[in-house]
Amino acid sequence: MADKKKVASGKPEKPARKKEARAVPAIKKFFRELKGELKKVIWPNRQTIVRNTTATLVMCAVIGLFVSLFDLGLSAFIKLLLSL
Repeated sequence: MADKKKVASGKPEKPARKKEARAVPAIKKFFRELKGELKKVIWPNRQTIVRNTTATLVMCAVIGLFVSLFDLGLSAFIKLLLSL
């Protein structure tokens, strides 16, 4: 009994192996359930992916152009104010 470690509560410390042994089935269960959930997903077809990607890229370009023009105008306005 002298060789067992005790924690603050006075109870002997449990070996880590039991905790690891319980983790393996839990991990297997997680991946089994993950596989089942991924089978339920309705994946988009190629046409939908291309359409959504195009819309995203166009909107990024439009917003980027808007921000750039706003920045250009604002910097010109500030230069005008500083030159007075």
